[in-house]
Amino acid sequence: MEVLIRLILNTIKLLMRKKSYIISGVIIPVFIIIFFSFEFGGQYKYKIGIVDKDNSYSSNQIIESIDELEDIQSVKIKEKDYKLLLITQQIEVAVIIDKNFEENLLNFKPQEINIKSIKHNDVETSIRQLIKLKCEDLCIVASLSNKDIDEFKNINLDYNSQITNLSLNKVKEDIPKIQNTLGLIIFTIFIVAGNIANFLIEDEENKTKIMILSSGISKWTYYVSMILIFYIMTSCTSLIYYLVGKILYIDFGMENTLNFLFVLLVFNLIAISLNLCIVSFVRSKYTSRIINILIVVPCCMLSGVFWDFDVMEESLQKIGNYIPTRWVYVCIENLQNGNDLNGIKIYLGLMILFSIILFAISFTILKFKNEL
Repeated sequence: MEVLIRLILNTIKLLMRKKSYIISGVIIPVFIIIFFSFEFGGQYKYKIGIVDKDNSYSSNQIIESIDELEDIQSVKIKEKDYKLLLITQQIEVAVIIDKNFEENLLNFKPQEINIKSIKHNDVETSIRQLIKLKCEDLCIVASLSNKDIDEFKNINLDYNSQITNLSLNKVKEDIPKIQNTLGLIIFTIFIVAGNIANFLIEDEENKTKIMILSSGISKWTYYVSMILIFYIMTSCTSLIYYLVGKILYIDFGMENTLNFLFVLLVFNLIAISLNLCIVSFVRSKYTSRIINILIVVPCCMLSGVFWDFDVMEESLQKIGNYIPTRWVYVCIENLQNGNDLNGIKIYLGLMILFSIILFAISFTILKFKNEL
């Protein structure tokens, strides 16, 4: 045990001298948190995309009522663009006012304003409720105007002067949320794990592994120590991310934020087991990095790390549900909905099981190559 601890400490010292680890494991997580804190931490204007096919007095009344909301900014968009703008989160909600909206209003015909969004939050709820109330008000005014547009305008002006402006203070968010950076840190953990796993290849290239084994340390002890080192170092990335988030008062969206850290620490097992598996197959740092990226990027995309999971096609969502990076997001979402670790034990168990399978594959390959 003493030999194992000494080997771990010496290897950690060597890793701490590596610039690649310091940059990817320490500096990048801090940068991610700080950058997104400044980016989203100040007063934020929620952008509402408006597709106005009617371009009438009544449709303008709807738009003006939206603009009167605090922390809301309406922007005119084309109907063909609203889906892409929602996916890229350039707008929170798309409001589509159909042609003949005013004519239907004056003639007491059913009129509908379509409201599109991919995230069901307070902004969408408030916009939907506001438009509903505004349409009811316009219907009342239309019933008093005898289908005359000029009379409709005059009555509406008098009516508006008696209404108090609404406020959207309840969705004002000066504190950035953890979702702003979670996807990037998941990707970063994989990159950090890849850099650390390449240490095995460096050991062979520098003949360090031969020197260690010739000192009487068994191959099993050597690889077990490497796994412990990989886990400790990748966990440092998660710990730094968590601590900086706490220092900057990032909103984790849950009462017990240690649960969030625990989920990340379990996820670290997947990161190191995956990269150990890659390194067991290849003996080139460049190749291992390429394979790491080729695996991680599609997994992150399919699991909703880089964008909202709900915007993807149903067939892709079915695939994404079986990817470990998706399990991390589901765990965080459940914790934010008031559940504890007991409520996500299935996903935690799946992540641990998946890691064990990858470790087993790695050791099988190493044994087949007579390295164990």
